[in-house]
Amino acid sequence: MSQLLSAIFKPDSRAEAERAKFLSRIFGIFSEKIVSLWCDDERSPYQDIGRPTIKTSTTDRGYTLDFTLRERKTGALYVAEMKCEIEYQSFRYFILTNTEQLKHHRKSAFDVFLRSARPSEDLQVWVRKQKMPIAGAILIWGAVSPSGRMSAIQEFGLRDALSLDEMCRDLISWKCQRYEALLSERRAWSNQLFDGLLSSTSISEAEQGRPSI
Repeated sequence: MSQLLSAIFKPDSRAEAERAKFLSRIFGIFSEKIVSLWCDDERSPYQDIGRPTIKTSTTDRGYTLDFTLRERKTGALYVAEMKCEIEYQSFRYFILTNTEQLKHHRKSAFDVFLRSARPSEDLQVWVRKQKMPIAGAILIWGAVSPSGRMSAIQEFGLRDALSLDEMCRDLISWKCQRYEALLSERRAWSNQLFDGLLSSTSISEAEQGRPSI
């Protein structure tokens, strides 16, 4: 399993815990875009065609998930939900190692997602106002161990358990220019924020030193 994200986020000591929390929150703002970029590349096994809404026969409410993935080789459609909890509860859910980690998600939308792994007539999936037949469900996690992937597939019937860690590695090895542009843009935005805050501090200090009129 890749250690790319672990090397970035996991603290070496308790003193770095605040850094890990800060970086994790920043990453969470745009991590879905990384999935979209990965799916847009022709070397990816899946293509994203939009957010799916799932309706059940037991409620009039629809549950909107993160992605609808079309398998490039077969054309089969899968609903996909991303869970990327990096530093939450001391990184307890960062790397998928067993199915107990999935069970702490208790919201109805995630329950419907898991039910979609084994499609039935009482589940209807709509993408861009069109009803679509699905072949199952795919989980997207922060990082995934081989045993975690296998246990999730076997217990819940998932088509696959993908990881953001592996997607980042792919995009780097593919030399994806859009990925590089995304990160460069976000880096520039962050620099603008901190540069601006430093400037504001300097201005405030200068104003405090001025004699009153």
